[in-house]
Amino acid sequence: MKKIFTLLVMCLASISFAAHHEATENQIVFTINADIVEGKAESFKSLLKEMVPAVKASEPNTTRYQYFMSTDNNKLTLIEIYPNNEAALFHMTAFGSSPFAAEFLASIKITSFVVAGNASPELMKSVQPFTSDNRTPVQGFIR
Repeated sequence: MKKIFTLLVMCLASISFAAHHEATENQIVFTINADIVEGKAESFKSLLKEMVPAVKASEPNTTRYQYFMSTDNNKLTLIEIYPNNEAALFHMTAFGSSPFAAEFLASIKITSFVVAGNASPELMKSVQPFTSDNRTPVQGFIR
C-alpha cells in the first residue's frame, strides 16, 4: 500500500509540474510605465479603487494586475500577467469597452508598454494603439 501511495504522489507531482511548466511558458506579461498627468493623481487613485475590483471580478484569468506609484505620485508602473494570449486579449477587449477607459487614458501618458511573451498577432493588434514592443523569451526559467 505504501508503494502505491508513493507512486501515486510521484505521478501527481509530475503531472502538476508539467501543467505548471506549460502554463508559465504561455504567459503574457504587460509592463506599462507612465507619467501621471499633472493634477490627476488623486482622481486617478480614486478611479483605481473602482477599476481594480471590477477587473478582478470580471477577469478570472488575469493572474496579476498591480499598480505601483512613485512617492511623489508622478510616475506609474502597471504589471499585468495573463496565463495565455486569450486571457490578455480578453482584457484588452474588456478595457476598450469599459466605463473606465476614457478617464484612465486621460490621466496618464504612457512612456513604455512592453508585451513580454509569445504574443499572437491578434493580441499585438489589440495593443497597437499603445505599443508595438513585443519581447519574446530568450533564456530564463519560471518556478
